[in-house]
Amino acid sequence: MQLEAAHSVEITKLVEYVDKKEDPLIQVLRTHQHNTNSAVLETARCLKREVQRETRKMKDSIAEKTKERWHGKRMHGQLPRNLDEKLVDTEQSYRWLKSGDIKGETESTIVEAQNQAISTNYFKNKILKEETESKCRLCKQY
Repeated sequence: MQLEAAHSVEITKLVEYVDKKEDPLIQVLRTHQHNTNSAVLETARCLKREVQRETRKMKDSIAEKTKERWHGKRMHGQLPRNLDEKLVDTEQSYRWLKSGDIKGETESTIVEAQNQAISTNYFKNKILKEETESKCRLCKQY
């Protein structure tokens, strides 16, 4: 299987080389290929499309697995679960992130708030298991 994949990759690279190279001999090869309707380069082109399709499938699979792991996190998975339940407007929720006109520290704080992971005394005590009082720093209440 790995040998076939390596072969496919090399054939794909060869096709790209032949299609893009401006060398006079390669141009003769391209002209000959077009005149004789060569099956070799056409097969290679089909193979290239197949490799690209498989690569897209793999990327989609990896993205889906990453999303599933994110959803599975008890705390940090709250935002994606809420987005899936249509409790919030996804476009509006990410508009601030797409604009890119805020500092990294501000972005980090907003993401912490969305994940309900702001570093409060309660969070430090219950989640991070630090030896701190879990009362509010401001009102001294639980």
